[in-house]
Amino acid sequence: MNQPERLKQIHRFLMSNRRRDIQPIWIPAIWNESKYANILDAKDGEIQVHPIDFIVSHLQYLFNSSSQYYMSDRSNLDESVIYCSLVRYTTAWDYAHIGELQSGTFLRTMILLPLLKKMGVNILYLLPVTRYSHLNLKGDIGSPYAVHTLFELDDQLHDHLLDGMQDFTLDDEMAALVEACHLLDIKVVVDFIPRVTAKNSAVIEDHPDWVYWMHLDQLEGFRPPQIPELGFFEECTPDKLETVYRSEETSGFLGKFSLPPNELNPVLWQALKKRAKQTGEELLTLVEKEMGITTSPAHSDWINDVQPIWTDITFYRLYKDISPLAKPYVSPEQAPYVLFDTIKCNDYPGLEPNRELWDMLIDAISFNLNTYGIDGFRIDIGHVLPTALLDEIFQKIKELRPQAILISEDLFNRNHRRAAKTGYNIMLGSGWNIMTDIKVDKLQNFLRELPELAIHVFACSETADTPRITSRGGVQLARMMSVFNYFLPNAIPYLTTGMEVNEEQPLNCGLGDNTQGAEIPRAFFNKLAINWTEPVPMVDLLHQLNLCRKQYSGLLQPGHFFIPEDQGEVLIYAYYQGSELLVGCFNLSSDTVQNVDLDAIYKVNEGFVLLIDSNSESGAVHLGQRYKQFKLQPNQGMIFYNEQI
Repeated sequence: MNQPERLKQIHRFLMSNRRRDIQPIWIPAIWNESKYANILDAKDGEIQVHPIDFIVSHLQYLFNSSSQYYMSDRSNLDESVIYCSLVRYTTAWDYAHIGELQSGTFLRTMILLPLLKKMGVNILYLLPVTRYSHLNLKGDIGSPYAVHTLFELDDQLHDHLLDGMQDFTLDDEMAALVEACHLLDIKVVVDFIPRVTAKNSAVIEDHPDWVYWMHLDQLEGFRPPQIPELGFFEECTPDKLETVYRSEETSGFLGKFSLPPNELNPVLWQALKKRAKQTGEELLTLVEKEMGITTSPAHSDWINDVQPIWTDITFYRLYKDISPLAKPYVSPEQAPYVLFDTIKCNDYPGLEPNRELWDMLIDAISFNLNTYGIDGFRIDIGHVLPTALLDEIFQKIKELRPQAILISEDLFNRNHRRAAKTGYNIMLGSGWNIMTDIKVDKLQNFLRELPELAIHVFACSETADTPRITSRGGVQLARMMSVFNYFLPNAIPYLTTGMEVNEEQPLNCGLGDNTQGAEIPRAFFNKLAINWTEPVPMVDLLHQLNLCRKQYSGLLQPGHFFIPEDQGEVLIYAYYQGSELLVGCFNLSSDTVQNVDLDAIYKVNEGFVLLIDSNSESGAVHLGQRYKQFKLQPNQGMIFYNEQI
């Protein structure tokens, strides 16, 4: 089947079933950006529609809208906006009003595309959509990062409106979403998970030695060794290696690991494999019961990190041996193990690559590009992969998609040159961390780094791995920081799904946790829906920000950027070129009104024109007026412009 035909096939199938007897559904009114008119009922921020008629009309809207856009091979990252979506969560909704959430699907994600386009989104980044494990569930539905196989999709993402389509697979549904995005010049990037896999990964049956194993009776209380000789959250650099291995807890930790089952008892292993195939029993469960071993949980590569272990995933064993740097500290009889250094194969490669495993990962890259027609990847914890493997992965990507978007998960701006040299063109960077504690001096230091970066970073105050900005300071702070993030040099505005409607529930809190470890619902692990009926969403503000950013794109270049002196708790940044000056002012105080003097930044006769106000929706009467001195309300941000003629 030719990929360009998939979306048309869906349209034809639904057209032929338009009169099918099917119950109406309720959807958030904000999703109706295509202006579908045949609404059956409306209340409390929702509309009731006939699902097939609505989707048919919506798809036709996408086809008609496509003439406005040109899908270029290369993305202009200076004018890009990234939207991060977890498909099962982004369009999860109680469609039938029976008190039960239905999973989001690839088809229903298409409904959101006009809304995303209104916010300027041209890169849709999908969190894992692969089939994931339901063993050792975190929460009530499990983590999408517990990838069972890299070659199958999560069957929950199938849309039942497409039941009955002949020879149309879930792979086709995903590819149709990509095609729908391409109609609107939106590129699609997916999470690729090459370092970890589910504890009961599909690879275990044929390749048990591709993962790490431990004694089952050592599982309770399992955690990496604490190294009291070293500080909190320290990176495992070579100068710390001897300290780590000589530390008292490390010896006991290494003793928890076991040989893989095919080496421990080859005959029993083959018998258990045969039994699992015949009975449908879970192979890992049989191994645990009959052999007393299990795959080891994953943990952080940072020394003395407080993050809990990840009980649903295990690390791939990318080398058959351990690094020569660690060898002097380890017994020759030691079973394969995971420690801070063995996770970081970039810094601690072995001498014997697990070649078959590497080839499988590269095949998975080709499979994603060829099957779905996607435009790139975020490489999950790619910065710890063996350099040689990452080079091969990138070589394959560039061979198939020369202009691919490649996102590094690296958490620190300081690594920008290494990320760029590796082949990435975007990295997460440190903005998420700086914006967990919003202070003038911290943000100024962050801003000073940006013009010198060799790679674009995310401009964001929240990600899928952090608490929501609204949970740290409310809607006004979220709106102000959105304005702040839209005009930064070498930075791409990054929207975590739900932030456009001021969602407070997180997808995860693995970074910058403000919950003190509380067991709150999280979309990575629990069945949740976004508050799409929020009465005052941020969509119009994001729309205006995008229009403004594009209008002044020539001015908003790193070489024109500078940071005037702050005024109290007001952070200021600006761009200046020739006769043009754009100024952003942000009151970081949550309770105090601040006076701002624009003349102190640059004295002009007529004053500065107000372009954006975080406290106002589009069309506010004071937008367009000129100011020299003014008051900024708590957590209010404004963008001004002046052109000297």
